Amino acid sequence: MIKPLWVIIPAAGVGQRMQANCPKQYLSLAGQTILDRTIEIFISHPLVAGVLIGVGENDAYWPDSKWQQHDLVHSFIGGKERSDTVQKGLRYLLDTVDAMQQEVLVHDAARPLLSQAALNRIIHHASDQGALLAMPAKDTVKLQVSDQPSVDATLDRSAIWLAQTPQKFPAQALLEALEQAQAQGVMVTDECSAMEFVGWHPDLVIGESSNIKITLPEDLLIAEALFSYLLGSNLSNSNSSSLNSKCNS
Repeated sequence: MIKPLWVIIPAAGVGQRMQANCPKQYLSLAGQTILDRTIEIFISHPLVAGVLIGVGENDAYWPDSKWQQHDLVHSFIGGKERSDTVQKGLRYLLDTVDAMQQEVLVHDAARPLLSQAALNRIIHHASDQGALLAMPAKDTVKLQVSDQPSVDATLDRSAIWLAQTPQKFPAQALLEALEQAQAQGVMVTDECSAMEFVGWHPDLVIGESSNIKITLPEDLLIAEALFSYLLGSNLSNSNSSSLNSKCNS
């Protein structure tokens, strides 16, 4: 039987690459902030015990969130880097709900299009090495010559996967891995990186192409289009049949 999981959403960053006048997680996506859309994914799932939001110390936007007063949503002050914020979230769990022996999910604040199907896949996937959503690379992948804008080699894309979130690990093991990486000056860009550093080999669970991370201005346009499509069609079987008919005509 799966115990309900806590979800940590690091949302303390400013998203400089978005070139916006507010942190990217507070930009509007179909009438709500990106962060509110992201929280909404988890809030009614029967196997989510609660959602922890790591916000910036001087965050003036979070008090206006529609979820700020929700019983299942808790906030804490995050750190300078993503890994700092996740560590603080894990310590929050240790200090308040004693969930450190359970598995936790960590999800990007700027991935508001995670489907319930993909969320169910990662929640129900059993592994003693942890797991993450990811997609096999579709494009040809080039390796750059160090410090030069030229190609050094073409990599075998059959062995390349693009990491997504949520990523799922035992809370205590993840905290220890993040602390070890930080102590040794190792830069980790996601939770899987930290677990790899301490010798784990997490499982790759198939994600979805629509589970994009909003990082650049054009990503928001893509997310708006995807959200509009998914909301309008709900990926219905009838719509899929219509598309297939058009392809076959």
